[in-house]
Amino acid sequence: MSHAQNPVMEALIARRSGNARALAAPGPDARAVEAIIFAASRAPDHGRLVPFRFLQIAEAARPRLADLLEAASLELDPALPRPEVERAREKADQGPVIFAVIARIEADHPKIPASDQWLAVGAALENMLLAIQSLGFAAAIRSGKFLETTAMRGGFGLAANEHVVSLVAIGSPVEWPPEKPKPALDRVFGVWNG
Repeated sequence: MSHAQNPVMEALIARRSGNARALAAPGPDARAVEAIIFAASRAPDHGRLVPFRFLQIAEAARPRLADLLEAASLELDPALPRPEVERAREKADQGPVIFAVIARIEADHPKIPASDQWLAVGAALENMLLAIQSLGFAAAIRSGKFLETTAMRGGFGLAANEHVVSLVAIGSPVEWPPEKPKPALDRVFGVWNG
């Protein structure tokens, strides 16, 4: 299947995740960060609720992020061995730029179901990833239960309807991880005949 004459299709198909430990300087500058967030904000958004926001982790705040990552890890497993705790802390130093992607979900909205809002958040994240790669950078997504801990929620000052969806580390790829297999079309596509 060739898409050689369609740069948008080429970019979509070529998108891949980087390795957070292999993201080096330079990262995106202020102008590139603005372009990335602008692209993310153009995601489809039923009802124009804008159920997402993005925080760039300031360089001076990285030690605080490391503390939050440690606290979150220990909240999930108080007996976590120290080397695992240190691995959690290291995430705060991976990548020249780190964004927190935050969802704001109005679960009781009278017209827009929560599922539509979550789809908008996912679309915004994908737009962000495509913009990052189009600018020559790589991104690594960190997600998981640790983001829903009291430590992380309190540390980011989240409202009751907000969730840290992921941390996105961005930088220049020193190396790419091996490509992961993608599903065959017949696994994800069919025709409904009623």
